[in-house]
Amino acid sequence: MVLHWVRCLALVGPLPVFGQGGTSRASRIALGVILGTILSLTSDINTFDDPGASLFLAILVVKEALLGLILGFIASISFATMRVCGHIIGEEMGFNMASIQDPITGVNSQLIAQFFETIGMMIFFLSYGHHVLIKALAKSFEIYPVGQFNVDQELLGAIVLFSSGIFATALQIAAPVFVALFAMAIALAIVARVAPQLQVMQFAFPAKILTGLVLIVSSLHVMAPSMELVYDNMEVFLFEMFERS
Repeated sequence: MVLHWVRCLALVGPLPVFGQGGTSRASRIALGVILGTILSLTSDINTFDDPGASLFLAILVVKEALLGLILGFIASISFATMRVCGHIIGEEMGFNMASIQDPITGVNSQLIAQFFETIGMMIFFLSYGHHVLIKALAKSFEIYPVGQFNVDQELLGAIVLFSSGIFATALQIAAPVFVALFAMAIALAIVARVAPQLQVMQFAFPAKILTGLVLIVSSLHVMAPSMELVYDNMEVFLFEMFERS
């Protein structure tokens, strides 16, 4: 049962949906223990071989923690896609000079990046992404019973390939707003070149910020399905990973 706890805690630990702080740590531990207890009661323990010595037990703990961290990392990649999307738009809006402390991760981030990550978390729960993670966790105990997980080169290659698509996916989601702001920046540059007496730089930043906010609000109905597709790809990858095994 303890090894079940280890895998579940390793999955819950890196997820950004619980925030930071003492209350967050307590909720993560409680959720991991509850999930581990339930899954241990429904798993087949006949396949478990007692490792005996403490050293071999420690190796099993590391293996279980590694598999849980891999599952949590794949889910975190999906949230990172939302953050990168917000950074791309925020940079074009001129918010690269201002940042705030993100209460979820505890690090400084742009306001737009935090907004998109929050929207991404809402879509995550609305699209039942938490159900997908629980199903994937239960599936992992079917494919990799406690003590039988081994990292292979094919699995690492698949994870690296999945992670490498963060920027491309984020750019696709941010494309409607990013392209419009980029075109606006070009137009302002042309105006500043043609008529320097207008002093375009005085109203360029407020205009870009206002335009960016309007574009974000007006294009959320287009970006939301794309965000939901990110979590669908996460689900496909998780279960394909187990089928490959």
